[in-house]
Amino acid sequence: MANVTISIEGDIEEVVATIARMAGGDGVASRPEPPPMASVEEPAVPEIENDPPMPALSPAPAPAPEPPAEPTASWNISYVNSFWRTLSDTARQAMLRVSRSPNHTQRRTQLMHTLNKSQRELSGSLSSQGHSLNRLRKRRNVDLPRPLTYSREEDVYILDADFASAMREMGLT
Repeated sequence: MANVTISIEGDIEEVVATIARMAGGDGVASRPEPPPMASVEEPAVPEIENDPPMPALSPAPAPAPEPPAEPTASWNISYVNSFWRTLSDTARQAMLRVSRSPNHTQRRTQLMHTLNKSQRELSGSLSSQGHSLNRLRKRRNVDLPRPLTYSREEDVYILDADFASAMREMGLT
């Protein structure tokens, strides 16, 4: 059964007419007798000592199992090629710059300066790698690590070594 709560404000004749219209009447109704005045204090609600136990709910159906992903695969040319096509230009430039740095690591401030981007602009552009990675994971049913990560402690961006190697093999560096 549906419960509906409606609040109608106005003088009693307007309220009665509105309720009558809502009930399908013509809005003309005789003035009802006012209910007897209730006491100011509300009666106490008795406590129920032995509540009956709640009926057991049927268990929710189990979600459909997802196909298992490869256990943490590593980047190869095929994966990098698929991933690269869906990246933003700034994300590509950032990955290229970091791949050319020693140990595939570059300070955040240096990368921001090189790309002429603010911290917010750089972070926003690099968010495309998350979208591209999710697409690749769904299409290929593979679990790959994030190619470019940020280390807060060291304030640097780090490119995955396998990703950098595949980039080199593809001639992207």
